[in-house]
Amino acid sequence: MARGLTLGSRRAVVQLGVAALVALSCCALVVGAALAPAPPVVLPLLAVVCVGLPMAVAVEVPGAVRMLRRETRALAALRRHLAELPETPHPLED
Repeated sequence: MARGLTLGSRRAVVQLGVAALVALSCCALVVGAALAPAPPVVLPLLAVVCVGLPMAVAVEVPGAVRMLRRETRALAALRRHLAELPETPHPLED
């Protein structure tokens, strides 16, 4: 992970990555079922998995995005505060 991420933002990035991975894998399942005709018994299960699993994972996405935005705002506020501090010379320099 990136060096400056906190534990909460790392978790948010992982949640977003898992959501993307689930969506891609479900798309691959649908394409696989279309290219190699799946048995009729499997089609209802495939439909439930390919629709339900992304929906279940998508519940976490808004919270993860909110966490990343909150962290970005906090970091911007910290940088603004640091930019307002006066510059001081190093005590050991002439």
